[in-house]
Amino acid sequence: MYYLVYSSTATQTISNQQLSAILQSSHRNNPALGITGMLLYSQGKFIQVLEGKRDAVHELYLKIVKNPLHTDVHVLLEGRLPERNFETWTMGFKALDESDLVSIGGFENIDHFFTQIGIDDSSHPALIFLKLFYKKHHSDHLQYL
Repeated sequence: MYYLVYSSTATQTISNQQLSAILQSSHRNNPALGITGMLLYSQGKFIQVLEGKRDAVHELYLKIVKNPLHTDVHVLLEGRLPERNFETWTMGFKALDESDLVSIGGFENIDHFFTQIGIDDSSHPALIFLKLFYKKHHSDHLQYL
């Protein structure tokens, strides 16, 4: 199983309606592509993990990069997994507000937290955070807007 985690910066204030449209599009299109994952949005930043066949993930990522809602798109990590981390989510989603961030230990600055380098993929804070979030909420039909 291939995975890719990227971060990006919103080019404008993103409304709940826009976030809902992104989620609905993912739920509609990702099953046919065999893609699962999760998208988080906070303080004008996106972080998303996509998992599936390498070609499908890369094709979707190239479409995502072209979306004018965000800029500064950077792949944080990518690689192979023995199995899916987000197997039941065609795309989980959560908009995190400041109180959510404060409640997550060690998560003080979104830029610093997700852009650490020189860390082995399996221990990268971004992937650990996303996996823990999934484990906590996997029974939900996650659409927190």
